[in-house]
Amino acid sequence: MGCVKMQTIIVLIVFTIITQTVSQCDEEYSVELKDRMYKGVKYEPNEIIVDNVTNVERGCVCLKEACAKKCCPLGQAYHREQKICIDFSEPFNPPVYRDFRLLPGYNATKELYFFYGKMNCSEELAEFRVPVNYPNYFHLRTDGKLYVKTEPSAKVLIYEADKYCIDTFVSDTEGPHLNALICFVVKPEPYSYTMSSSFMLISCFFILLTVAVYAWLPELRNLHGMVLMAYLLCFFVGFLFLATMQILILKRQITEEICIVLTFIVYFSLLAAFFWLNVMCYDIWWTFSGKRAQGRSGTQNKRILCYAIYAFGVPTILTINLAALEFSNIPLHPLLPKLRIQGCFLYGNSKFLYLYGPIVILCEANLIFFTLTALKIAKIKRETKMLRDKESSTHDQDRKDTQRFTLYVKLFTVMGINWILEVGSSFYPEADWCWQFSDVYNVLVGLIIFIIFVCKKKTWQMIKKRYRQLRGDTSKSGTQTTVSSTRTHSTSRDDIDTSNLYYANSKFGKNFFYAKLLKMWVYIRHKKIDKKYAKIRKLQIL
Repeated sequence: MGCVKMQTIIVLIVFTIITQTVSQCDEEYSVELKDRMYKGVKYEPNEIIVDNVTNVERGCVCLKEACAKKCCPLGQAYHREQKICIDFSEPFNPPVYRDFRLLPGYNATKELYFFYGKMNCSEELAEFRVPVNYPNYFHLRTDGKLYVKTEPSAKVLIYEADKYCIDTFVSDTEGPHLNALICFVVKPEPYSYTMSSSFMLISCFFILLTVAVYAWLPELRNLHGMVLMAYLLCFFVGFLFLATMQILILKRQITEEICIVLTFIVYFSLLAAFFWLNVMCYDIWWTFSGKRAQGRSGTQNKRILCYAIYAFGVPTILTINLAALEFSNIPLHPLLPKLRIQGCFLYGNSKFLYLYGPIVILCEANLIFFTLTALKIAKIKRETKMLRDKESSTHDQDRKDTQRFTLYVKLFTVMGINWILEVGSSFYPEADWCWQFSDVYNVLVGLIIFIIFVCKKKTWQMIKKRYRQLRGDTSKSGTQTTVSSTRTHSTSRDDIDTSNLYYANSKFGKNFFYAKLLKMWVYIRHKKIDKKYAKIRKLQIL
């Protein structure tokens, strides 16, 4: 009991220390309290910090009301060239927006709690002045956060009060205007989109090479090969146009119209690719469910048609829905796509709702199909231990289907990692290492797919065979046919003679004379057949 009490006391002490040391806010963004009150508002213990010097309680005001930050005190403006605060007589009352709609008559200095002074950017962030075009590139929101677009096609950035300051900017060459400073991740210009687009184009090369191999080899142009080619082509189109979009952004040659068109193409292609991956997972489950079509071309054609309607039809509906919502007259809402407002492609909540949402559902369905298929394969393996060689053809088909299942699992894993990296990059846009790793992995996606589906011994044998056929070099295949034919005759002959010898030994084993006579007859027959085959070989050679 003593030990238990001691442990309880230690836990309470540690908890007290943690609650005292972990601050709800920085002292810079707090206000002095009197009797735990500020402007008639009472602050709870978890909303209070204590000044280490004066031992005065201070309240985290941003937990009670919306906070914003002005670069200079009231009555002053920020000089752009000199980077200092100077006296300025005009009142400061920036326009405020809610859901991209201006709020007329909204008094920002009364509704928001303003702190004064420039923000302190960390080492990896640099002070950056946003473009002047207000409110298209930046504006203040009712929650005190600053909406920023660094360029027309760039993604949207939302800044808290400790990462920006807004003010009236004055200059020796320009009149006073509203502007803001932000803490911004300034990447070297060559990296911004150059590496990402280059890596995707390299991946496109390997994906297209894989499709070319499957289209060139007749043995691989079956139902499963057609599904795989459709899947890879969708990813090829998505990666190609996404890389094109990034290159145009890098060269600053993209317009809003081009941006919207490329967004719809990339959106449809990526969704179609994941729907084709879902088709693969369903098809392998369907195969092991005991409903395989035994190679009937009519049935397989119907299946591929149904698969195409599903894999292309649903993304088409989703893309039309995205376009309809984007160009509708519905008042701005957080769940709308806002492509023309947020820049090229989807960002924030729109991306999670319209792109990641369907992908999550498809991935969950794929995991269910894979689990059911794996259980079925385990059951088949248990059953095959009890079967004989007479069903070897069935075993061979099951073995091929199992190998195909393994390939699909590898493909699903490869694309799953790519999807996880993409989501991680969206959650942590400032995590530079995550973006770099995701870009490098984009190269590996195409290369890994090429290795999984092409760099196999069986595939290389098919390529060599197809190459010889196109060259018209059939001598080797003819020789192989002759040898196999001879081997077949020899095998059948040996089977007959073996059965005769077995018959002689069993039937006439008790009569030595008859057994010897039958064996001599078999020997003479061997000689005649050998001479006959020798003549056939000579004629074939001639």
